Amino acid sequence: MPAPTATLALMRNPDQHRWLLANQHALPEAIDEFLRYESPVAMATLRFTTTPVAVDDVVIPAGELVLVSLGGANRDPDRFPDADRLILDRRDTGHLAFGHGLHRCLGAFLGKLEGEVALGALLRQHPRLALAAEVRQLRWRDTIMLRGLESLPVSLHG
Repeated sequence: MPAPTATLALMRNPDQHRWLLANQHALPEAIDEFLRYESPVAMATLRFTTTPVAVDDVVIPAGELVLVSLGGANRDPDRFPDADRLILDRRDTGHLAFGHGLHRCLGAFLGKLEGEVALGALLRQHPRLALAAEVRQLRWRDTIMLRGLESLPVSLHG
């Protein structure tokens, strides 16, 4: 769980920042929403269809290479109401940030725990944290599989 990305989401959503400060006991559940909202893994590993697969009006033939956008799936409005909003008390936690089924990340539990510990400590020590740069100035480390911030300039005192 990349704490910088969750921290940025909080600073860009002050209502959710205030909510989390008032409800720090809910941090474990909020971590799932951070993962859904800004998935650190952009694409699943490569897959090949074994049979024809219908997706809306398109049929993908058997034997075709398929890239699955986990971030896109986590923002699917048919799956998550108000999908483009960060809602830390969202009760539907069926995101795909760590994959699914046989291909679910073995480190998912540890990643969520690390995020909870890091973000919890940050909120307790610096509740007035604020962004110290324009959002458009932030640089993202984009690869075909992973997405995260290169750095996150902050002010500790709002």
